[in-house]
Amino acid sequence: MADTTQDGWFFTREGVQQGPVTIAELRSKARDGGLNPRLDMVWTQGMPDWKPAGEIEDLFEKRSLPGAQEAFAPAVDPYQMPQMGGPSEMLSQDGSWPGARRRSFYLMTLLFPFIWNLGFALGATALAQQFGAEIMGVATLGAAFVPLVFAIYYGLQRLTNLGMSRWWYLGNLVPFLNLWVSYRMYVCPAGYAYHKKLDGPGVVLAILFWLMILLGLLMLATFVAVMFGAINNPELRQMFDEALRPLQEGAGVQ
Repeated sequence: MADTTQDGWFFTREGVQQGPVTIAELRSKARDGGLNPRLDMVWTQGMPDWKPAGEIEDLFEKRSLPGAQEAFAPAVDPYQMPQMGGPSEMLSQDGSWPGARRRSFYLMTLLFPFIWNLGFALGATALAQQFGAEIMGVATLGAAFVPLVFAIYYGLQRLTNLGMSRWWYLGNLVPFLNLWVSYRMYVCPAGYAYHKKLDGPGVVLAILFWLMILLGLLMLATFVAVMFGAINNPELRQMFDEALRPLQEGAGVQ
């Protein structure tokens, strides 16, 4: 790769085109982890089309050779920047994106915790007889963290599948931002950070996602209304007071 003649390099990062930069700057980004060899694309004058960063010679320590079919590709103006593939084309490559796909994420974050906890509860008595109460106490505590570990791992893999930085996972800890991150993780198809297009199942999941959010907000509003006496229904108020009475007695409130 010549350093003297090709100093105008363009690249994409999470679907956003950047550049031009020098080849030295591009190599520095690759070395520091600022380029994804499979998802980020690179182009400069003299190249007929955008290429994955990992296929650029000498850019990464490990590189893949261009396909042999490129030798038979039709001639393209090397000074005209080619357009990236359209959303439909990128969406059709769903299986080629790395990380955890949507159904795997659902399985490991929603179904697996239920199956794990049910299985552990059913086997707890037999395990206690085998290992004793003290060991079972430690095992129960450790078992409670297993679904959490899997949820975090598959959450990070899901962000990779979407073409997003794994640092976005911390957004789950920030109010309101966690809704946006959860929406992408539970609803959007692979590579969404690049093509910004929902598929058919994604549209259905998006409707269900926001309906659940709306239902949760309505339940919260009802709870607050009852707390402040906005609903003057004696029977409802009495049921609410009876539900709170055990908590008040436990806290020593007279």
